[in-house]
Amino acid sequence: MENANKNNRESNLGALPRRFTMTAFFILCYLLIHVNFEYTYWMTVERDVFSKYENAVECSHELDIAKDVYFTKATWMFALIVMMALGISFRSAIAYSFMLYSVELMLLFPIRLYPVLNLLLAAGCVLEDLIDRVKACRNKVPV
Repeated sequence: MENANKNNRESNLGALPRRFTMTAFFILCYLLIHVNFEYTYWMTVERDVFSKYENAVECSHELDIAKDVYFTKATWMFALIVMMALGISFRSAIAYSFMLYSVELMLLFPIRLYPVLNLLLAAGCVLEDLIDRVKACRNKVPV
């Protein structure tokens, strides 16, 4: 019985990973990016918080960038919530909704370091989810 519980805990693909995973790496990156955003916005005179997406030439262009950023974040959160409401695990929902967000960034903004790193992280999360699903199917463990 104890061995079954241990296997159950190890295969837990819930919100808090039991091992260092791409999901844990995603959470760490997301926290660091947002701490940096908050620090930059509230503690410095720098207000160009959208420069990681695209450099604005004038105020109206900055507004367009902000609208596109809002769109990408909103669709990401919408997709995440819908997937979780459909019973998809948090880890899987994060992986696929973040991939959607990353692709939207690549389509809506110039190719820069931030969108490319997002896409690479999303690809890693999706790849890890697919690998975990294949392992779970082989071991007949629900994902």
